[in-house]
Amino acid sequence: MIATKVAFRKLIKFNSINSFIPKRTFTTTQEVVSFYDDKVTRYSEQSIKPVTLKKLLQFGQPPLNTSKLLESAQYTKSELPVRLAQITKEETDIQFAKMLAEIVSAHTDNIPVLARGFQECKKYMSLQDITEFLDDMIRARIAIRLIAEQHIALHNNKPGSNYIGIIDINTNPIKLIKSCANFVKELCEIHYGTSPDITINGQIDITFTYVSVHLEYIISEILKNSYRATVEYSRKMKRKEQPNVEVTISRGNSNNVGIRVKDQGGGISPKDLPSIFDYSFTTVPQDETITDNILADVSRISMQTGLGGPIAGLGYGLPLARIYAQYFGGSLSLMSLYGHGCDVFLRLNDINESFDNLQI
Repeated sequence: MIATKVAFRKLIKFNSINSFIPKRTFTTTQEVVSFYDDKVTRYSEQSIKPVTLKKLLQFGQPPLNTSKLLESAQYTKSELPVRLAQITKEETDIQFAKMLAEIVSAHTDNIPVLARGFQECKKYMSLQDITEFLDDMIRARIAIRLIAEQHIALHNNKPGSNYIGIIDINTNPIKLIKSCANFVKELCEIHYGTSPDITINGQIDITFTYVSVHLEYIISEILKNSYRATVEYSRKMKRKEQPNVEVTISRGNSNNVGIRVKDQGGGISPKDLPSIFDYSFTTVPQDETITDNILADVSRISMQTGLGGPIAGLGYGLPLARIYAQYFGGSLSLMSLYGHGCDVFLRLNDINESFDNLQI
């Protein structure tokens, strides 16, 4: 299968379905063949040729012969595409956006379903095979959802907004981090009855262009791990107070934004450290079962939630977060000081500085 590459700059220029004319590439010597969309665009720009009912009747008046049928066919063939295309031009964009929204919603739970499936069959497959399949599938999923959600969001963008589709041209890291921290703090308090606070420092006033829903997912996953580890290690060490989770924001140059999340959650043991980015690896005890506390059960699941539904304890949080970080040329790494805590380093590219080179 040949993947279609779309320059990222084009995404923020799309204003309607007609702005994006997908192409189909064949693997034979045939020329590139377009989908019907380009024909719709071409026909919709032509003028309608009015015809009287009398003229239509003349096409079928006896004696009906080949000449008259040919004349009718020629008119029908030339006129119907123009009229249908003009209707399509006016109505299809909204209908298409609605259809895309339904498709995106219908496939929301794909990742959790796959996670559970591979959890059941991983003993029959090698880790390398699982990783290669899931990496390719998830990257393809990100691309498909990005293109679809970009078009859907164009219908909802308000004048003066920082958003062009789902691309936030003025992403504010501190605002997003605070929002994610509030969400994770609530989950942590419901489940554990307590939660660490967060400290944010560094270059807190910076803004950059990014797909904020991607960054929101990455930050949420990192914070959930840090909050959970901090609370559980505090209980283990009988600490009276929860040490803060510290987040530092930096901008090394015009194209590079760094975020470090530092916790005192005890770190990761040397034997587990090489596996932290493996699919299905988790530090959640496998014997955790559903209890009678519904709120606690919901929060426990949410504390291990991945984009598109709960994957509690299935170990997909960090691998997914790293793929999202790498998708636009960034990176996600972790350093552990066992017995103390972890530092997670997130590096992101300001996509405004590299639109022409980014492809999805």
